[in-house]
Amino acid sequence: MLSDLYTRRALVWAFANRDFATRYRASVLGWAWSLIQPLATLIVFAAVFTVVFRIQAPPLGNGNGSSYAAFLFTGLVTWNLFSSLLNLSMSQLKSNGELLKKVQFPAWTPILGASIVQLVQILLELAVLIAMFLYLRNVGWTWILAIPILIGALLFSQGLGLMLSIVNARYGDVQYIVAVVLGALYFLTPVLYPMSMIEGKNEILGWIIRLNPMSWYVQAMHDAMYSLVAPSALVIGGLLLGGFLTFWAGFAIFNRWSEDIGEML
Repeated sequence: MLSDLYTRRALVWAFANRDFATRYRASVLGWAWSLIQPLATLIVFAAVFTVVFRIQAPPLGNGNGSSYAAFLFTGLVTWNLFSSLLNLSMSQLKSNGELLKKVQFPAWTPILGASIVQLVQILLELAVLIAMFLYLRNVGWTWILAIPILIGALLFSQGLGLMLSIVNARYGDVQYIVAVVLGALYFLTPVLYPMSMIEGKNEILGWIIRLNPMSWYVQAMHDAMYSLVAPSALVIGGLLLGGFLTFWAGFAIFNRWSEDIGEML
C-alpha cells in the first residue's frame, strides 16, 4: 500500500491541482464559501440549540464559563472531515468515469487528489476554531493531541470512503443509502450535545452512541481542544490504529474490486 501511494504520488498531486483549480471556479466568492458554509451552519445551530432547546455546553477548560458555539464548532470540524471525505470519494469516482474508460491509471488517485484539496477546507475551519479559542483564552498543551486525533479520523474516513466508492460504482443506490445513514449518524454523534446529556439517562442510546466510531473521534477532540483534558494514550493509540486499519482495508478492497472499474462506470 505504502509503495503504491509513493509511486503514484505525482499523479495524486496532479489530480489535486486540477481539483484545486476548478473548485469554486464559477463562483464570485471562490474559496470564501469553504468558510461561509460551516460558519452559517454554526450560527443557525448555535442559535436554535441554545435559545430553543437550551442545551448547556460543558465548562471551558480554562474555567471561564462555557461556550456552546465553540463546543459545537469543535465537533463540526471533526464531523465535516468525516462526511465530506465519504461523499467526495463516491462522487469523484463517478465524475472520473469517462477518463477511466479511456486511460489506464489507478482509480484511487483522483479520489485521494480531491481529498487533499478537501483538507484545505478542513484546515481553514480548524484555523477559525483556533482563533475562537484564542479569543476565549481557552488554550492548553492538549491542543497538540488534536493532530493524531484528526489524522486518525482522516485515515478512518478515507478508508471507509474508498470502500463505499467502489461499492457505489457497482450499485448506484449506495450513495442514497449513505446520505440517509449520515443524516441519522449525525445525531448519534455527540456534535450537538455533550455525552453528559445521555450518560445515566438512556443506557441503550448511550451504548449506540459509543458503538459509533465517530463518537470517539469527536469526543476526543472535545476533550483536547475544548475541555483541555488529555485523552488517555490508549484512546489516542486506538484512534490512530483504528484509522490506519480502516484505510488499509479500504485501500485493499478498492484495489481488489476496481480491476474492471471502466466497465462498472
